[in-house]
Amino acid sequence: MKTFTVQKDQRGFSLIETCIALVLLMIILAGVAPLCVYAIKYNSAAAIRAGALAVAQRKLEQLRASPFTSCTSSSEAPTTTSPYTVDIIVTDPSATLKEIKIVVTPKGRSTSGGTYGGREGWMRGQVIIYTKRTTLGAGPNLG
Repeated sequence: MKTFTVQKDQRGFSLIETCIALVLLMIILAGVAPLCVYAIKYNSAAAIRAGALAVAQRKLEQLRASPFTSCTSSSEAPTTTSPYTVDIIVTDPSATLKEIKIVVTPKGRSTSGGTYGGREGWMRGQVIIYTKRTTLGAGPNLG
């Protein structure tokens, strides 16, 4: 039968040292965990708003490419490919000028204070673009 002898330089950690290390690790993780939640929350909100801005810019370019007379108010509901509601509001202050307001609202947004109303409402906030459009014609400075 073999006997094992423990030399002084081969000792391991004591139970107290291990407990102290675990407590320190838990304190550090408790401080880092809220930062991870914060980063995920704000990054996802930025992605939602960036998507809404891209949809608004695409609609604006479509309106610029269409004839002046075809610029009318419309509304598009969310679909499986686009989770945004797009409202185009066109007002005619004169015969040669149209004021256009494009409002893009993410699907989960609540205007009545529901799920995404209140403090968290900014995460799914609307993107609004204002522009004006005139008819094509020679200006007063052309000969």
